[in-house]
Amino acid sequence: MSFHLFHINEVFSNAAGTVQFIEFVGDANIQHFWAGHSIISTNGITSNTYSFGTDLPGSATAGKAVLVATQGFADLGIVAPDYIIPDGFLFTTNGAINFPGMIGGAISYAALPVDGTTSLNRDGSTGVNSPTNFVGNTGTIFSNIISGTNGPDNLTGTPGADIINAGDGLDRLNGLGGDDILDGGLGIDTAIYSDNRAGSTIATTPSGFNISGPEGNDTLSDIERLQFADTKLAMDLNNGQAANNTARIIGAAFGAPAIAEHPDYVTIGLNLFDSGQTALEVSELAVNVLDLSNDEFVDTVYQNVVGVAPAPAVHDFYVSLLQGSGGSSTQAQLMEVGANSVENALNIDLAGLAQNGVAFI
Repeated sequence: MSFHLFHINEVFSNAAGTVQFIEFVGDANIQHFWAGHSIISTNGITSNTYSFGTDLPGSATAGKAVLVATQGFADLGIVAPDYIIPDGFLFTTNGAINFPGMIGGAISYAALPVDGTTSLNRDGSTGVNSPTNFVGNTGTIFSNIISGTNGPDNLTGTPGADIINAGDGLDRLNGLGGDDILDGGLGIDTAIYSDNRAGSTIATTPSGFNISGPEGNDTLSDIERLQFADTKLAMDLNNGQAANNTARIIGAAFGAPAIAEHPDYVTIGLNLFDSGQTALEVSELAVNVLDLSNDEFVDTVYQNVVGVAPAPAVHDFYVSLLQGSGGSSTQAQLMEVGANSVENALNIDLAGLAQNGVAFI
């Protein structure tokens, strides 16, 4: 007796078996009780079994897809699977998939297409893959998936659409043409474009940036730096990140215009923060460059941060906080406070910098 009115709609595997999925489609409602049931993949000699640990999240299952996929597929970030099966669960030749008790729950094939783009449909035809999950999100796996290591990598795509997953390390990603997905992973990563900055549009997204230009429409995540033919931009401008800290300290120490006028200052700051120095340590270096008395220091930093000279009482208050003037704070500590203030963020237009990046050498 069948327990579910579902059928297998689409099956996909790459050549390595690391990116695989099975898409089911529901033929009736109230078919959501999957916990405790198993799916079997076999090549006639060896069998792989996966048991479902949970039910589907809703009973409205008619016409709904259920996506069962490997972690390698999930890591692509295209569509979130409803269930995760082990890598290599599907056999690429002489294979069969059986979901005992499910109407339409069996399919067999001589070979799965493994070109990285094509999937096998239930009727035996093939076509461009279109994995869809239970909530209706869908997408397409590109044929060119390029993966890096946990060290520094130089990763170059093709003239077509690519997915480049750099992994850990200080990586350089060049998608070339096509609509690419670039994921830098951990570390300070750079996306490279051969055209000038003016030829591309940068738009922020919840996970990073979208860059549209002569080389295509690219989606970037975990990318800290951009390199165009005529300029380099630091994009890591969230609180606590290197470009954010750099812009804040330059603004407090030398004034907001210095951020754009002195990309050499920005480069120094990025190198210091990328090497692991703290905001206080970099503030100390800026203080040493300024080499000001306490009175001069307060007037300079206040003007840079707030945009106006301090009133006498305000001037006296901040001076009194400093060592040598009756206080216990160093100039570097006060510099760090000013750099991290809301007033400084407004004065340097941090929101605008986050949209457009900070130029460096």
